[in-house]
Amino acid sequence: MRFKNVVCIYPYFQEVPIYEFFPPIGLEYVAAAIEDHVDDICIIDLRYEENYKKTVDTGADLFCVSVNWHYEFDSVCEVIRSLPVDVMTVIGGKFATENVEELFRRCPNIDVIVRGDGEETLKEFIQIGSPESVEGLSYRCNGRIIHNANRSLSDVSNTLYPNRKRRRYRYRISYKKIGLWYSFDSIVSSQGCPFNCKFCSFKMNPLGQKRDWSARTPESVLTELEEIDAKVVAFIDDNFFVDIKRVERICDLIIEAKLNKIFLANARISIAKHPALLKKMYRAGFRLLMIGLESAHDKSLELLNKGFKTKDVREAFAVLRESKMLTNGYFIVGLFGETKEEMLEIVSYAREIGIDLISPNRLRYEKFSGLARLLEDYDDYYVGEANRIYSKRYGPEEINRIVKGISSGFFNREQLWKIVMKGLRIGFPGWSFYLHLIIALPRIVSQARK
Repeated sequence: MRFKNVVCIYPYFQEVPIYEFFPPIGLEYVAAAIEDHVDDICIIDLRYEENYKKTVDTGADLFCVSVNWHYEFDSVCEVIRSLPVDVMTVIGGKFATENVEELFRRCPNIDVIVRGDGEETLKEFIQIGSPESVEGLSYRCNGRIIHNANRSLSDVSNTLYPNRKRRRYRYRISYKKIGLWYSFDSIVSSQGCPFNCKFCSFKMNPLGQKRDWSARTPESVLTELEEIDAKVVAFIDDNFFVDIKRVERICDLIIEAKLNKIFLANARISIAKHPALLKKMYRAGFRLLMIGLESAHDKSLELLNKGFKTKDVREAFAVLRESKMLTNGYFIVGLFGETKEEMLEIVSYAREIGIDLISPNRLRYEKFSGLARLLEDYDDYYVGEANRIYSKRYGPEEINRIVKGISSGFFNREQLWKIVMKGLRIGFPGWSFYLHLIIALPRIVSQARK
């Protein structure tokens, strides 16, 4: 069977606020992989579509739907079931890979599910026109579900970029769909992570295959950056700073090309060992580092195999505070053995080290992380809704209260004023952002309370 007209669908009407303005570049990668083998590709993002059914009823002969999150799963299934039953429907994404049987059961019109990375798998499926011999596919056949062998993982490509020219929308920084002016995009410059934090599964894919760290060349990264027209660009690598010399070369190329953009990146505290690079990053346009700190207590850092102690964090932030860049710290609330009082100490700890922003997150179970063993060791802990981990002492309601207490305790008026003043001083993202923030503040407060 030859496919001519492909409609790729991002099936979420709303989104977790931190991700709501991220373009669906997974689908755009797929579109880039198959564009030479079909006549037309349309990418629709249901966050921006008032009536998506008009778009899908336009002669498509293949639907590709990205299912990455447990979030909104019921409505995602409704979207899939609403697609014309006579059109081939292929599902992919992280959550789809982890829930193949359930998706087939809940959505009778699903024909094929891609397990793992989708670019090469879907391209081969389209070239052949049938799923029978394609590694990485599960499909229906005479009332049965057939699972082909897993596809081997490949290194990140230097030549395959997201197909941004198929976009129908302008992605801007926002909060609960309240626009805050600045255009936004993301880029993947490497895959995988060489570290072994027990709560994390970045080193594995959803099939349990080990993903070795691989990186694109700096020249490849610059080529893609030059094609991006957004003002703010996030490097969404699992760990951008594994190869310091590569990062330095990327910064050199950005400076030489005089790209007028603002960059964000994930980092470990070890980046503080390179103060000269921090200065060069600032010159290149980096304005926000997002750093996994996880806990304010050494016992928890050791339990998670983070590879550093709170003493190391304090030393690192003595350097990072001088870098001019904003810093955001990720913390995990509900860690094994921590009391409520110890969780709330995140506030005083964050103030002590001088971090600008914090993101307190609930502990979440990842299938191929090291948390399964910890769950065995701590028999009063369990996996609850949305794969979040709770204990008999601290259930969902109590953890939610603690998370809110940490956020409200840290983000007082003084801290918010410091963030605004530093953001204005370093141009992150720019004065228009804060003007729009002030204008939208009543609506933002109202949405936050909901």
